[in-house]
Amino acid sequence: RKVMPHTFSVTFTQKPGVLIEKARRLAQENDLDFQGDEFQGTFSGSGVEGIYTVGQGEVIIEITSKPFYAPWQFVENRVREFFV
Repeated sequence: RKVMPHTFSVTFTQKPGVLIEKARRLAQENDLDFQGDEFQGTFSGSGVEGIYTVGQGEVIIEITSKPFYAPWQFVENRVREFFV
């Protein structure tokens, strides 16, 4: 079952490269797929898929797929943890 994309943003203060390397490391530790650089990329795992775009002081995250039984707030909170 297809879901409507869900978009949110996370503000950050460190350098984008540092933020993305941390996200990549966390994804690897949690056996998730993380592709991209300090500008944009994709992530997937546990039934969740999405894209991210790094802007001026914020990361814009669009979740494009999630398990139907998982509440949006739960999914957003879990994804947000990778970008703080």
